[in-house]
Amino acid sequence: MEFFEKVNELAKAAADKTAEVVEDTRLKAQILNDEKSIRELETKIGAWYYEQFSAGLPVAEEVSEWCTAISVHKANIEEKKEALKHTSAKDAEVADDVAEPEEDPFE
Repeated sequence: MEFFEKVNELAKAAADKTAEVVEDTRLKAQILNDEKSIRELETKIGAWYYEQFSAGLPVAEEVSEWCTAISVHKANIEEKKEALKHTSAKDAEVADDVAEPEEDPFE
């Protein structure tokens, strides 16, 4: 009889531990979801401030500095995109200048 009591105790302890792990996992998932929501809301707040800045409306000095930095980055991106367009156009010109062989040299 004592053997079955020990098996029952072990099974109960395992079930309790499993329930604890499931609860911990559930709570950690909820924390991750809340943290993701916070990041999304912070992004929306930042976008709103940048829209205010771009519209010429007054924003706090710190926010203004960050918005100016964003504007600089956006300008850099546009310059690089233009450079890529020119590079792509040059590559296309070079490809057009390469003469196609009139006949297959291996025939």
